[in-house]
Amino acid sequence: MIASMLMLPDPRREYSKTERGLPVIRPKGYVLSRVGFGPDTEFTGMADRVTIHPSFVNLDNLTDSVSIGVEQRWQRIEAVYASIDRLPDAIRARVAFHRDFMASGGAVTTVLVSAVTALIRDLQGATDPWNSSPGADPLPVLEQILGIAPTLGPALPPPDEIGEEEPEVSARSAHQYRLAKMRGASGRSFSTSVRNAYSGRCLFCGGVFGGIPGVRSGVDAAHILAWSKYDLDVVQNGISLCKLHHWAFDAALLMPIYENGKYSLHFTELATDIDQSSLALLGQSDFEIPTQWFPADKAQWPSPRYLDRLYADLAISFTS
Repeated sequence: MIASMLMLPDPRREYSKTERGLPVIRPKGYVLSRVGFGPDTEFTGMADRVTIHPSFVNLDNLTDSVSIGVEQRWQRIEAVYASIDRLPDAIRARVAFHRDFMASGGAVTTVLVSAVTALIRDLQGATDPWNSSPGADPLPVLEQILGIAPTLGPALPPPDEIGEEEPEVSARSAHQYRLAKMRGASGRSFSTSVRNAYSGRCLFCGGVFGGIPGVRSGVDAAHILAWSKYDLDVVQNGISLCKLHHWAFDAALLMPIYENGKYSLHFTELATDIDQSSLALLGQSDFEIPTQWFPADKAQWPSPRYLDRLYADLAISFTS
């Protein structure tokens, strides 16, 4: 039901029969494994009535997974609806059926599933963009036909709106919001300030990979809190990290913790799937970060308050 409402191809019920590799979105090639409930979801005392406001869906196959923000996906669908008159006749009729069905407020049945399947079939047979578009997700193909550029920015809700039981999705969301925050002049200024404060050193491993004349810096300025509502382009909200540790931090695998006036590194539960030899390359849990790896000005050290907010938003647990 939800897949057809979001103009996604029909998923499977059995995970073991899904496909491998990317793209995940292929007819009968994935399962819709999770639905995240938004804050407006209501479970009433009546057993036959539940009002659901889905915030995201997880799509999984045997090897890969993607998360789709429902609100952002629906905005893209509405943009296609608004330009429907510019579609070829047969495809326009399919999209119009989807639009009218959704507007009717009627119960979602296999009729809508069949309509999306027919739309995918018609796109495969009638459009060149399909040939250059991987997978069978009809939405990006329709956008190509209409010349619609999807809105840039995070596709998922902010991590603090996702829920404690979804740490992996929260980590993906935080990464998207960090990337969005890094764009523009403000992001460039923040990046320069953080790298300069740390003198080109990675806080997690101590390696100095920046400041070499004529060589692009090997350290990045990683936001602690980067999503729009925090608006914190200050050095205390940043950490200088090498490429490997920037990945580990953005993926919420390895985090700095401030306790008793000292900072140390700790792995999260998300890191338990990494083999021990690879984990050792990332560092050692409970490792106390030497003070000389921090900025000379202590006022520029990572804010413990921002770190606490990060842990709460991501709902992460640390390994013992």
